[in-house]
Amino acid sequence: MKKLICNKLGFSLIELIIVLVISSLLVLVGSLGVTNAIKSYLSKKTDSETAYKGQMAMMRMSKEFKNLTSVASGKGTSTAIEYVAYRNGTTETHKLSWNGASGDPLLYDDFSNNGIPLVDQVSNFGLEYYDSYNDLNPDSTWGSSTRMIRVTLGLLGTENITSVFTGKTTPRNLP
Repeated sequence: MKKLICNKLGFSLIELIIVLVISSLLVLVGSLGVTNAIKSYLSKKTDSETAYKGQMAMMRMSKEFKNLTSVASGKGTSTAIEYVAYRNGTTETHKLSWNGASGDPLLYDDFSNNGIPLVDQVSNFGLEYYDSYNDLNPDSTWGSSTRMIRVTLGLLGTENITSVFTGKTTPRNLP
């Protein structure tokens, strides 16, 4: 008797379905990894931009306050300050203010316009006034004996997490 030799060429339908299911699972797991990597990259980018904006705003305020010559009575509060600064041989009046609502910008005004956003997405802004470097009890309003300003700036970043920046500045042009 002759034996029939059965030559199987190709795959059966069940084998193809199993391969497709396994391939789909691998693609799904891989795409989740790529999605997480992209989300992580975007959040780190946002955090980096927030840190940059905060550092630039703090440097700008420090330079402004270094040139400060006077603050009128009642014009220096915990969230706003109107001051006179000496720059380029002339005195100029400036204002820095925040309205207190989270997410609103910190406004810088040189009174030639209605206020330019110095930095946006502000969650917290505070000014404290010290009579001396070693003063342990700051005031929330400017006084005639004020010699140093402490700035606290909070900015909203990824997922509304606040980054806080602080710094002290001693005005060099006070009487």
